[in-house]
Amino acid sequence: MLLLTALPARKTGELTVRTDDGTAYVFKGTPLSCEVQDEDHVDELQIKGFQTKEEFDAEQKFQQVAAKRAERIAEREAKKAQAAQDDDDDDVPASTGDGLPKEDNTAPTGRVRKAGAASLVKG
Repeated sequence: MLLLTALPARKTGELTVRTDDGTAYVFKGTPLSCEVQDEDHVDELQIKGFQTKEEFDAEQKFQQVAAKRAERIAEREAKKAQAAQDDDDDDVPASTGDGLPKEDNTAPTGRVRKAGAASLVKG
């Protein structure tokens, strides 16, 4: 059975894997693959993360879809951040004023005017 892996190869372009009984399998090529005849070794290597051709293709497709989704999310977040920044440009920061009223350039007196008789609500 042909097994594949996405693990990185050594500098030689190969990856050597040993089973529990000492049998060595050399994965070569792009993607790294090796033909394994012993069913017990196939099971052991699959437990360690090596995949059949179908599983490997499905995993690669999933990784591509996930990368595209992450790219779309990043683009949307960038657009949101730009829109928020554009909206913030028109706002006046709260720290620009001194908090005092500016009507007719008069200083506040600290007094509260009493309501006149005409403005009282009668019920």
